[in-house]
Amino acid sequence: MRHACIGSVCVVVAAAWFSAVSVTAQGGGQAGPAATAVETPRDANGHPVLTGVWGGGGGREAESDGAGNTRLSFFARKGTAVNFERDSGIGQRVRPRDDRPWYRPEFWDRVQFNDVHGHNVLAPDPTFQCMPAGVPRIGFPRAVAQVNEHTLAFLYDLHQRFVYIDGRPHPPVEEWIGTWFGHSVGHWEGDTLVISTVDFNGQEWIGWPGWYTSPDKEVIERITRVGNTVRWEATVHDPSMFLKPYVARPIVREFNADPMVEIPEPLPCLERDLQNMHTRERG
Repeated sequence: MRHACIGSVCVVVAAAWFSAVSVTAQGGGQAGPAATAVETPRDANGHPVLTGVWGGGGGREAESDGAGNTRLSFFARKGTAVNFERDSGIGQRVRPRDDRPWYRPEFWDRVQFNDVHGHNVLAPDPTFQCMPAGVPRIGFPRAVAQVNEHTLAFLYDLHQRFVYIDGRPHPPVEEWIGTWFGHSVGHWEGDTLVISTVDFNGQEWIGWPGWYTSPDKEVIERITRVGNTVRWEATVHDPSMFLKPYVARPIVREFNADPMVEIPEPLPCLERDLQNMHTRERG
């Protein structure tokens, strides 16, 4: 997410904020042994409890202190915010082939166009417009709350999403309305919560390098808690555009066991830069 500010100081603040809260974009991470050794808490039905605040869990930009709190590190060549953006962009493009979507040939020109022009009005990346990241790009939530026996609330910075776990089906296709986060229903398979999400608006991207999708895609997320760690995995099924499903990088988070934990208010996002950007350099 971008926080458009004036002057280089604000750029540094935005970059630091990104390193603090957007481990979801980087994925990966390994849980500490103490977190996995804890007995998994369960609800009355025997399912792992997902309610709580989740953070840390490794990754390059943030590390856990063992209690689920995050220690910040600013990784950038020469310590500059510009190189922070550049290095992030390189890391998101230079991946093994199977770590990227397999588009059908007729869609590659658009993907490349999006990647080159994703910072301007020709093909703006939704997050450059302060729009929601969508699923699965937004990753695992900062916190999970049990609203009632039917619903889980996933709480992200600036956004929320509801997952219905009472066995209801998705609405029929003719009733789809198209939203950023879609319609999500979940069920338990052993200790894993499996979430199916459909009914997207087709505007959200699944990745920084111009990876767009159709509104007909389905995203399957698998969330498994072991001890005080949770592992999130997501697969995107979009057969009209993909030759095979795209598997996002998994995310591992640790439960924040601090009973006094507080979640800071996220910075607001206000886009003021697109029309003033003249180079093609983009992250």
